[in-house]
Amino acid sequence: MMTPPSSLPVRRQPLVDQVLGYLRQQIAAGVFPVGSKLPSEPELMVQLAIGRSTLREAMRVLAHMGLVDVRPGDGTYICAPPPETESLGQRLQRAKILEVYEVRRALELECVRLAALRRDENDLLLLQNTVQKRKTLLAPGYEQACIETDLLFHLLVARSTKNTVLADLYQAFLNVHRENWVKVSEVPELHEQGQVLHEQITEAIGRHDAERAEQLMVQMLEQSTDRFQQVLRDEEQI
Repeated sequence: MMTPPSSLPVRRQPLVDQVLGYLRQQIAAGVFPVGSKLPSEPELMVQLAIGRSTLREAMRVLAHMGLVDVRPGDGTYICAPPPETESLGQRLQRAKILEVYEVRRALELECVRLAALRRDENDLLLLQNTVQKRKTLLAPGYEQACIETDLLFHLLVARSTKNTVLADLYQAFLNVHRENWVKVSEVPELHEQGQVLHEQITEAIGRHDAERAEQLMVQMLEQSTDRFQQVLRDEEQI
């Protein structure tokens, strides 16, 4: 059982709505993991400074939403929320790194294909400048800056698709799981090996060669597979 912070935000809305918003936020953030048991009713009443009727009304709504399972005589347990009740960011926060990696792979391939078909001259210039900047950051001591520039390159590819939904989806994956993606990239040899591929991908996009760009992206993703598997093993041991 996990204990939430001791106070609620400033009360500017109906108390039940405050409690609902607070508990939903805690569930989405993983403070109360799926399958865990909430503190007892008396404990929550004290921690949240609310009465029994307010708490029970909030729990009734949460149960109706499918977020909790109230078991008389046992307690209240957190359920996996239905997809329609969560934002994409909240869903990604609960996702396993393997799930995110598999979807990222699919996104990368579609992004680079569409980028080659749809990029404009400004897109190409941004990609070329970013690849050149990445090259200058391969020297020792610039590892973190090189990783950030690498991530920027892939985001620019996504934006070059001219598909705002696809670009926003890629950005969402990047924002939520940046830490894990950085871990996968923390191998200096991969930075140097990847530079040639980054340059070749940019050239293929410049030629509007979607097939070649996609083939090169597959090679790039395969280079990081071993490192990804190690990160995954480390995650499973935590």
